[in-house]
Amino acid sequence: MLTRILPPPAQLNFNIRNVDGNMDSFRQADSQSSASVNIPDSPIISEKSSTRIPLTPSSSPAFALSSWLGSASHKESKASLQASPSMESSMSGSEYDPSADLKSSSQGPSAVNSFFAVSSKLLFEMDDSGYGGGPCSAGANAVLDFMAEVLSDFITEQIKAAQVIEGILETVPLYVDAESVLVFQGLCLSRLMNFVERRLLRDDEEDEKKLDKSRWTSNLDALCWMIVDRVYMGSFPQPAGVLKTLEFLLSMLQLANKDGRIEEATPVGKSLLSITRGSRQLDTFINSLLKNTNRMIMYCFLPSFLVTLGEDDLLSCLGLLIEPKKRLPSNSSQDDSGIDICTVLQLLVAHKRIIFCPSNVDTDLNCCLCVNLISLLHDQRQNIKNMAVNIVKYLLVHRRAALEDLLVSKPNQGQHMDVLHGGFDKLLTESLSTFFEWLQSSELMVNKVLEQCAAIMWVQCIAGSAKFPGVRIKGLEGRRKREMGRRSRDIFKLDQKHWEQVNERRYALDLLRDAMSTELRVVRQDKYGWVLHAESEWQTLLQQLVHERGIFPLQKSSLATEDPEWQLCPIEGPYRMRKKLERCKLRIDTVQNVLDGKFELGEAELSKGKYEDGPNASDTDTESFFHLLTDGVYGEFLKESDGVKVTSSVRSGWNDDRASDMNEASLHSALEFGVKSSTVSFPMSESMHEKSDVGTPMQSLSNKTNGIIVTEDKSDKELNDNGEYLIRPYLEPQEKIRFKYNCERVVGLDKHDGIFLIGELSLYIIENFYVDDSGCICEKECEDELSVIDQALGVKKDVTGSADFQSKSTSSWITTVKACVGGRAWAYNGGAWGKEKVCTSGNLPHPWHMWKLNSVHEILKRDYQLRPVAVEIFSMDGCNDLLVFHKKEREEVFKNLVAMNLPRNSMLDTTISGSVKQESNEGSRLFKIMAKSFSKRWQNGEISNFQYLMHLNTLAGRGYSDLTQYPVFPWVLADYESENLDLSNPKSFRKLEKPMGCQTQEGEDEFKKRYETWDDPEVPKFHYGSHYSSAGIVLFYLLRLPPFSVENQKLQGGQFDHADRLFNSIRDTWSSAAGKGNTSDVKELIPEFFYMPEFLENKFNLDLGEKQSGEKVSDVLLPPWAKGSAREFIRKHREALESDFVSENLHHWIDLIFGYKQRGKAAEEAVNVFYHYTYEGSVDIDSVTDPAMKASILAQINHFGQTPKQLFLKPHVKRRSDRRIHHPLKYSSHLAPHEIRKSSSAITQIVTFREKILVAGTNSLLKPTTYTKYVAWGFPDRSLRFMSYDQDRLLSTHENLHGGSQIQCAGASHDGQILVTGADDGLLCVWRISKDGPRVLRHLQLENALCGHTAKITCLHVSQPYMLIVSGSDDCTVILWDLSSLVFVRQLPEFPVPISAIYLNDLTGEIVTAAGILLAVWSINGDCLAVINTSQLPSDSILSVTSCTFSDWLDTNWYVTGHQSGAVKVWHMVHCSNQESALSKFTNNLTGGLYLGDNVPEYRLLLHKVLKFHKHPVTSLLLTSDLKQLLSGDSGGHLLSWTLPDESLLASSNQG
Repeated sequence: MLTRILPPPAQLNFNIRNVDGNMDSFRQADSQSSASVNIPDSPIISEKSSTRIPLTPSSSPAFALSSWLGSASHKESKASLQASPSMESSMSGSEYDPSADLKSSSQGPSAVNSFFAVSSKLLFEMDDSGYGGGPCSAGANAVLDFMAEVLSDFITEQIKAAQVIEGILETVPLYVDAESVLVFQGLCLSRLMNFVERRLLRDDEEDEKKLDKSRWTSNLDALCWMIVDRVYMGSFPQPAGVLKTLEFLLSMLQLANKDGRIEEATPVGKSLLSITRGSRQLDTFINSLLKNTNRMIMYCFLPSFLVTLGEDDLLSCLGLLIEPKKRLPSNSSQDDSGIDICTVLQLLVAHKRIIFCPSNVDTDLNCCLCVNLISLLHDQRQNIKNMAVNIVKYLLVHRRAALEDLLVSKPNQGQHMDVLHGGFDKLLTESLSTFFEWLQSSELMVNKVLEQCAAIMWVQCIAGSAKFPGVRIKGLEGRRKREMGRRSRDIFKLDQKHWEQVNERRYALDLLRDAMSTELRVVRQDKYGWVLHAESEWQTLLQQLVHERGIFPLQKSSLATEDPEWQLCPIEGPYRMRKKLERCKLRIDTVQNVLDGKFELGEAELSKGKYEDGPNASDTDTESFFHLLTDGVYGEFLKESDGVKVTSSVRSGWNDDRASDMNEASLHSALEFGVKSSTVSFPMSESMHEKSDVGTPMQSLSNKTNGIIVTEDKSDKELNDNGEYLIRPYLEPQEKIRFKYNCERVVGLDKHDGIFLIGELSLYIIENFYVDDSGCICEKECEDELSVIDQALGVKKDVTGSADFQSKSTSSWITTVKACVGGRAWAYNGGAWGKEKVCTSGNLPHPWHMWKLNSVHEILKRDYQLRPVAVEIFSMDGCNDLLVFHKKEREEVFKNLVAMNLPRNSMLDTTISGSVKQESNEGSRLFKIMAKSFSKRWQNGEISNFQYLMHLNTLAGRGYSDLTQYPVFPWVLADYESENLDLSNPKSFRKLEKPMGCQTQEGEDEFKKRYETWDDPEVPKFHYGSHYSSAGIVLFYLLRLPPFSVENQKLQGGQFDHADRLFNSIRDTWSSAAGKGNTSDVKELIPEFFYMPEFLENKFNLDLGEKQSGEKVSDVLLPPWAKGSAREFIRKHREALESDFVSENLHHWIDLIFGYKQRGKAAEEAVNVFYHYTYEGSVDIDSVTDPAMKASILAQINHFGQTPKQLFLKPHVKRRSDRRIHHPLKYSSHLAPHEIRKSSSAITQIVTFREKILVAGTNSLLKPTTYTKYVAWGFPDRSLRFMSYDQDRLLSTHENLHGGSQIQCAGASHDGQILVTGADDGLLCVWRISKDGPRVLRHLQLENALCGHTAKITCLHVSQPYMLIVSGSDDCTVILWDLSSLVFVRQLPEFPVPISAIYLNDLTGEIVTAAGILLAVWSINGDCLAVINTSQLPSDSILSVTSCTFSDWLDTNWYVTGHQSGAVKVWHMVHCSNQESALSKFTNNLTGGLYLGDNVPEYRLLLHKVLKFHKHPVTSLLLTSDLKQLLSGDSGGHLLSWTLPDESLLASSNQG
């Protein structure tokens, strides 16, 4: 039974209007509570609307439908758009948020498309226009038809399709008002009914049923309820739509009534289960069809529907006349003009058998028809009256029982009235006229009967129907909101996920772009880095073109030069001795003149210092030579247009970082004339640069590529990547920087500020950069800019722009330039400075320096200016650097360096650290351990006094890098007047137990008196106002040795001090320092006094002035016992240092300088107290706030001396007497031979390793360091092979090392990493030996090919301690090469015959050469010490040579030669002043056929003994380092050991 009750019409109208009002208010509230959304640039949106965010198209069908509604004219739609009550909400746009957690999103699916406002009028216009109403209307109808087609397929094919249809119908954007939503649903359902009806009828007509009845019947059941509910809710406001629905239901009933099953069906009882036996049972969907057909019939008689039909007469007859509802516009439906109640009655008449079948027992329908049909019997229209009579008749027959209930009053209803019997029955028994007469006369009674039952029930149905739309619409809106809210959330989530994915993609693309940009930038920067080192190589090549073995050798026709040609090399050799000189680089004009064809220099122009004029070679050098090389071939391509000035490129054509390649001519001009700009065009004068009309190769190429490759501006990434792109060109490929710090590199008296980088592959220091507070690397803008470290210290600038306490000079550098081979410094080049011609868009060059991690030998903490702020890095090649850091960062730097686990190379001398491998941390305990270890060795006589003092200086923080902390050595002699030095006389020595100020009693009393009478509460007492070691003292001694001569001039304001105050006489200097008449001078000595004669000679003809006496100052005046020889002075002075007297008393001096007498009460008693600012820890400079006071203290520390770190707190132990070892060469007359081995081939090399004697045969070389392998050559395929020593197993083969030339000789470095080969082509090839794994084949990487010889290489020797390669050739020359930079150093004078043997002593640095029978001994700097013809027979040539490596000072003047005749000759080198030398029979031939010019050798070689035993030529010699035996091997494979018997030693000593 239907339970939905209808209200009165007036109430119905009111309710409907109220529902509309509620919907409008709801829409407005909804629009205000949601985000405003508009479509930009919409032509229809009013001016009040604002464009805020873009829209995302909706997937809703209704949304698409509303966007296609365009059948109305533009003006009408615009007017309706602005007039629509829902437009305000749609103008601002809304997205409904039904739950608190759903955020309003501008990207949601409900964003408003406000091209058209969705209204019911617009929808009806679209529906009426159909496919002919324009593209928008046609599109909308097509969409509706498509939806209907799809949904009809759902109904006929699927299960539970109603839920899908319901969901689709309710999927309407929330900004659409409820009325439009219902109309939209009605349009969809009307089309769906057509499509479903068509499908079902077509399937019914076919013989084979394709549709599954069980599916479509269940779906049709739910669809009927859905459609009729929408009718009651107002989805079909036009009568035609309502009647179409009724027709659809009746059509479905007719389809189900096939074979009369509905008409013949028996009505069911009250219970659905009580079915009459034998009767047909109706399907559920048929019952549903009947019920909904009843509802539709009742709807057609509702007052609200009758109003739309215009049945005012019927309503008035019923007494339900209400104010006529405003009808829809006339154009809403033209078909509705012919629709009235007659149409409904016709449908009832046509289908009365199905409608009023026995199974349809709906009481509400009976009441409805009873009330309305009786009213229609009074209608004036005859056809309506006739159809009403027809239906009433059928009811009287088939609904007799139901009419009796309605037309006959019950007893309990009061007066008994019966209008059925004898009343309405007249229609069946009598004529119509008789019936109507009765009806007219009995109208009141009929109304009363109806009012008692039927009318009451009908009014209740009307009331229920009025409430139904409100309830259902509310439910519909709730469901719609919930569903749309859910979908909005889902879409929002999807949208959010989408945007997250978009952002992830963008982030990934950004990462990819950044990675590619970084990679591209790295490639460009690496390319620029290669350009940098290519320039460096080019400059090095220019220098190599003009040496005496170069392509354009300098012919020094005039040696009148003001500038030195050589200077001290900073590489430290054994025991930290710096003996080697290196060539100064030629100045720009010199190279220019040479390359322009001026091969004879009128004046040899050499740089005062390697860095004096900035770059070591200018672009003009390159320009001319490149012009010579490319003229005619590439000249046109590279030639610049006339009148164009060569300028420095601010931006490189292939490089988008800030680095540019500065024209060295510009840089030279800037340095020369004080101009600081790299972007200014400098005109090139003829006098300065001669003919230079083309740029450098790189510059010209850069100028050309600027037109091809578009340079990019610096991106934000480059500007924000910590500035690392600035320094990338200076780094190794694939380098990753782990730490970066500001630092200062100490160079003599200067500090060069920059950054220190700790990478994964190497360590770097790059000057003129700094790290700011944010960690970004920045470029220093100007030279005078105060360094970050000085700023942190609080140092101020004076008026001249230099720091108050220390002047900064870039025109002179102490350290040499060592150009890195290939631009990437290898291990031996790790300590070399080079490639200084590097400029960026700033004004300053950026010299940089790199240490390979495996080239770092030692790292020690150091003090600088008595502050714990420095670290000293000791390199494998002997180039050490002192780096100053911020006080707070020094410990962190040291810890990070130690954490790198840098390899310690045990092959180097252990003087630096005192142990083979240093502990991981350094502190006072380590110092004590190291000092104790060396002290024990020194006490036992295992190391020399020089070694021990150098070691103590190292531990105390003294080194060569900082002139204010130079190593300090003692005066050891007091006799500088005797003709012969007597080292057995104690009076020849100074008082080592007393400081220099107390060498005389008068001086000691004077200083004691000063101390006792000192009365200043602010300054502690002191004996000496000056110091024994300071930068001024070092420069005083090294006056004649470049580059210290330049530093000396700089310290004196640009010129040398007065000649009377210069270092001129050792005797006078001793007298002054010993306190004889000068209490302000207490200076000690420096290490050079014990190993380097060159600093005592004015070899470079410096103008040192004249003394007041008129005496010109030149060489240092030596003591008489030196015999006028600086070398002899050094030898005897060193001998004095190592003498027994000094050994026994040296511990006293150590106590004064490094020990317990340095400070405190013991220092006071020893008269050894200095000014308090010279002591470590006496003042905390960082805590001084007054800038003037701070500057004063720093100036005192820098210029007046610093006391070394105190190493010992107790008295130092005394040295025991030296163990006397008898030198086998000294006693060679007693040597006895023993053959210890016979080999199958000639013995060319002998090595002792771990008490084993190893030998190498012809064309082979034992490979250090373990000597388990050897290198072999001389094969027919010209290959070089690595073989295992024990098994002679082939390890690797290397072919084509010298092209088609055969290798003649080879040499290896002590660490076994470098192999040097010499061949028939006259080339020396330097190879780096590398391997990727323990068993992987070795690789030989060519480091450089050294060109200088013109014939095949006959012999070579590699000395790693002195970083030298010495080679001899068939062209009768011997050339020295730098193992670090792999460049030419010098050529020894030409020999009369080809060179047959070469030996370089790794301790003394002496070079021994053999050419035929000529034997010569040379200093490491190429001075010929002695030369002799060793035989009267020209055929008895020297095949092998060696000397002693036991000591660097004791009995070093003994040499052994092996001859073709099988003789082994022992030679003793003595000074020419020696009596033994005077008695020599070789006095008439001092040069032995060598042309030495005016340089006559000051030593002579005396034959001491000829050892005869070999029957074959002696091809190899070795004097063991322990002096126990002399080993000799010959071409027959015999290995002999020459030893001293004990008896002969005793006899010889007795004879002596």
